[in-house]
Amino acid sequence: MVSWKTIQSIVIFFGPILVPRLIAYYRSLRSTPASQIRPLPPATSYALAVLFASALTAFASTLPLFHPTNIFRQTQSRLQTPAGVLLTRLASIRPLTSSDETLRRVLDTGGLDARLLYARFGPSVLINCPFAAPGAIDSSRNYLLYAAPTLLAPHLLHLLVLGIATSRFLSGAEGARWRTIATIAGLLLPIFELWLVANYDDRANARSTRLGEVDFVYWKALVWRGLAIAGTDAVLGWVMWLQATHRAFLTPVSNGERVGESTRMVEMVLGKVRGLGMVRNGSARDAGLRRKVESYWVKEGEVMKDVFEQPEVLQAQRNALARVDINRIGTEADAYIDSILGRAM
Repeated sequence: MVSWKTIQSIVIFFGPILVPRLIAYYRSLRSTPASQIRPLPPATSYALAVLFASALTAFASTLPLFHPTNIFRQTQSRLQTPAGVLLTRLASIRPLTSSDETLRRVLDTGGLDARLLYARFGPSVLINCPFAAPGAIDSSRNYLLYAAPTLLAPHLLHLLVLGIATSRFLSGAEGARWRTIATIAGLLLPIFELWLVANYDDRANARSTRLGEVDFVYWKALVWRGLAIAGTDAVLGWVMWLQATHRAFLTPVSNGERVGESTRMVEMVLGKVRGLGMVRNGSARDAGLRRKVESYWVKEGEVMKDVFEQPEVLQAQRNALARVDINRIGTEADAYIDSILGRAM
């Protein structure tokens, strides 16, 4: 697996590049105006629910309950323990099965090489692989080929989940924007895991003399795989939430979208104007409605005349007019009328 020195080297190399950008990004999130933030769209909430279920399942898969039993850890035996002794200790813990007997024959035949393959690929591959045997030429490569479908199956399922969560049908434009990045992340995980398993060096395990020194790669990979998938889903869900609520990752509206939005607004206003015109035509042609409209405006004029004759209202009008620049308002009105007439002509 990846050594601590390798992780330190990666952190030292990428740290000065990533840390300032993360700090700047965090400050940009804190400075996002509240007026820009909007509620989470329903389509995005469905995609986030899919990602949450996937992350929860992946995280649950890291529990030992869902892992095959490691008989060396279960019996507290060293890697060099004879298979007969190993099975005797196992029989004192639980009843033996046919798979245990098959594993005993493989360990007896393969010796230390079989035990190293057990730590690297797990018990199922060692027991069921029909075209490889421990100690044979290219046995590691053959066992890797047999283990590859099982290793890739969770990642293929994860890619399917990412495709569903970022589909335009389910999550809308907010989720579809992240489809390429999510696909790349979903492909990098199995490639990286295959590379680690294929290039793992068994020499450290071969020299181990105590159980605590043995690196059981297969069981570690199960844990790290679940955490990596859960982390990928969590990060993807977070960035989709940030974009959907307009907290970050906003993209400028294209000219075509602006024209489409303006066209929809003009059509909406035109529909309302046409409806108002139909109402006015109907009220003007009907004698009873026309009398009601005329009486309303006559009464409205009388009421407003009484209101404007009140001393308090007159005094408020004088105060307001004293604060208003009549010349500036007239100039602005003339400019507005000239612009309207200029557009019409």
